[in-house]
Amino acid sequence: MLDTLPPPAFLAEEPADDAVPPDLRAVIEAAIAAGDAAVIDRVFGFALTARPDRAAAIERMRTAHLAEREAAAAAKAEADRTRRATAGPLENWDGKLEFGATWATGPASSLGLVGALDIERTGIDWTHKLALRAEVQDTDDVRAVERIIGSWQPRRQLGQRAYVFGLTQYERDPGLGYDNRYTAGLGAGWKLVKGDGFRVALEGGPALRLTDVMTTDDMEERIAGRGSLDLGWQMNSRLEFTQRASIFYEEGRSSGIVASALDSKVSEKLNLRFSYEYRIEEDRSRGISSSGSISRASLVYRM
Repeated sequence: MLDTLPPPAFLAEEPADDAVPPDLRAVIEAAIAAGDAAVIDRVFGFALTARPDRAAAIERMRTAHLAEREAAAAAKAEADRTRRATAGPLENWDGKLEFGATWATGPASSLGLVGALDIERTGIDWTHKLALRAEVQDTDDVRAVERIIGSWQPRRQLGQRAYVFGLTQYERDPGLGYDNRYTAGLGAGWKLVKGDGFRVALEGGPALRLTDVMTTDDMEERIAGRGSLDLGWQMNSRLEFTQRASIFYEEGRSSGIVASALDSKVSEKLNLRFSYEYRIEEDRSRGISSSGSISRASLVYRM
C-alpha cells in the first residue's frame, strides 16, 4: 500500500540529473525574455559557475537559445532585404531636419536663420544621399549672408567597405564671391572603421566645376580634385560627435568645408546640436581669401 503513495513533494520537484534546476531555469528564461544578448550571455556564464554539476544541461539550453537567436536574426535580415528590394523610389528614406535662428538688437539689428535637410535611402546595392542647406542673415534690413548648398550622391557598394559614387552639387554664396557654382564628379570611397559606435570613411575623385564669379561675370570651368573625411563617434546613448570635411582643389583655387557637431539627445526624435563650421574659399591666382568660421546651436529632428 505504501508503494502506491506519491513521493513527497520535495522529491517530486527534484530535477533529473541532466536537467536545469527550475529556479535557475526561471532566471535564465527571464534574461532571455528581456532580450539583451550581453545580459543573456552573462547569465549563462553565471549559471555554469554556480552549478557546474549541471553544466551539460545548461550548455544544451544555451545552444538551443543561440540557434533561436541566429534564426531570428536571419529572418529579420531577410525581411529587411525584401523590404529594401521591393520599396518604391519614395520609400525607405531616413534622415535629419535641422533648424536654428539668431536674433540680435542694439546699434544694429540682425536676424539669421539656418535650415538643413539630410536624408538617405539604402537599397540592396545602392545608397542615395540628398543634402540641402540654406542660411540667410539680414542686418538692418540688408542681406549680409545668403548661402545655399544642395547635393545628391548615388553610391554603389562593392563590398563591406568599398564603394564608388557620383556627385552633383549646387552652391550659392555671394558673400564668398560667386553667385552660382555647379559641381559634377565621380570617385571611390573606403570605410576604414565601422562598428562599436565609431566610423571613419574616406572619399576621393575628380570633379568638373562651373563657377559664376561675381567680380568678372564669367562662368569659369575647371577640373578639380576632391577629397573628404567622414567621422562619427557615438560617445554614449545620448551624445554623438561627427566630423565632416570636404575639400576641392583646383588650379589656383581651393574651397571646401570642415564641420564638427556634437548632438545631445533630448528625446527619441529631437536632438540639441552644437556645431562649428569652417568654410574655405581661397583664390590664389587673385590673392583673395574669403575663408571664415561660424559656431551655432540648433535643433535637429530625426525623421
